[in-house]
Amino acid sequence: MKTYNGFLNKSTAKVYLLYLLKALNEISEKYNIPIYASGGTCLGMVRHKGMIPWDDDIDMMIFRKDYARFVKACEDHLKSPVVLRTREKDPYFYQEFAKLCFLCDDGSYSELSIDIFELDETDPDRKVFRAFQNTIKKWLYYTKQYKVARLKEGEDYHPDSLIKRFFLRLSGILPLKTMDKLLLSVLTAEKKRGDYLVNWGAAYSYKKATYPKTAFGTPRKMEFENTYVWAEQYPEIILKQLYGNNYMELPPVEKRTDHGVKEFQCSAIDYDEIKKEVGL
Repeated sequence: MKTYNGFLNKSTAKVYLLYLLKALNEISEKYNIPIYASGGTCLGMVRHKGMIPWDDDIDMMIFRKDYARFVKACEDHLKSPVVLRTREKDPYFYQEFAKLCFLCDDGSYSELSIDIFELDETDPDRKVFRAFQNTIKKWLYYTKQYKVARLKEGEDYHPDSLIKRFFLRLSGILPLKTMDKLLLSVLTAEKKRGDYLVNWGAAYSYKKATYPKTAFGTPRKMEFENTYVWAEQYPEIILKQLYGNNYMELPPVEKRTDHGVKEFQCSAIDYDEIKKEVGL
């Protein structure tokens, strides 16, 4: 049995990611849950027919209305050590999205993951309201990150700004579950049910990560490495929104960056077996 207990290079990371993708695709099809390629995965799908060569993760999106059903499907379908990390299951998780990842030998979650973002209703014309949502989202994100660092890791974050330090300490009084409930209320506050969706958890600005509903449609399979990802009906709308009209052009070498080296310690996975399983 071959395992990797240390740092993954690009080729080994790709094997594990495609294994996670296989599990995600199975859930999508078995439980009829629409998923869509997001960000760099959408770009890699169109431009490279697979992962961007210098990338080291996979990003997908689902509609908020399907989120609870998706979490339940993962609970029923996934087999350890593959798990879905969410705020509901992990009180110390402070991201605005879920992570399909591995449970490591020490009980922690692997950095290596498929990030699954929820799409929420939004109205781009309500500029002030959306700016308010974004401000509160950031405040809750940094507050929870601050409190988790203190509770779980015994660290204390000291920002340079006295005002920032004061508000972090003050808001850090809130229980973690209360922060999660507040965040969900903020992200889903738009009740107009308009023609746009926003990915609040994206690495891009919320303005860039706002898409017309017409871009999505019925998911369709598109080639991705030696398998497939589910794609939007019109992925070019997503790509132009995020990367501009020249999204098919390669960026300068100095901008071809990844998310950092991934440390991986999961002896429950046989690398040679999953490499065969994903066809690499």
